[in-house]
Amino acid sequence: MYFFRKQIAILLIVVACCTLTISCSDSRAVQCTKFTKIVTKGNALIDMKKDSNDAATTENLAKDLNQTAKQLEDLRITDTTLKEIQGRSVESFRDMGQALDDIGKSLERGNLASTSIEGRVQIQTARADIIRAGQQANQAAENQDALTDQLINYCKSSS
Repeated sequence: MYFFRKQIAILLIVVACCTLTISCSDSRAVQCTKFTKIVTKGNALIDMKKDSNDAATTENLAKDLNQTAKQLEDLRITDTTLKEIQGRSVESFRDMGQALDDIGKSLERGNLASTSIEGRVQIQTARADIIRAGQQANQAAENQDALTDQLINYCKSSS
């Protein structure tokens, strides 16, 4: 009789642990909410600082976008579609961050150039680098906009 009670007690504990594990896992709606919150914060950072031509502000935005990418990467996603969007969003935010970091450094180089022929060459090189990095940032932003739309539509369908 003692053995039978012990087995029932163990079985009840296992069932309780399984129920607790299942009930604590994030549903698709919860994953969508967490994911959208981070993406919205990243997009807001871009909107707030996008018109800055200041090197320090541009480099700070680059760091913020890399931090957003890290937060997205650390997000525990189990839904396969959300996981795919997550990976591509991480890449887009990192690409934007890298391009903006390049722009910030080029702005610094241009600002520090002397008023000589060599300085003029430095400014022209910095300008070309800014244009190239700007195009990369724009492409990454377009990719992220498309991913954000995809995320919103997917999450709407789960409601």
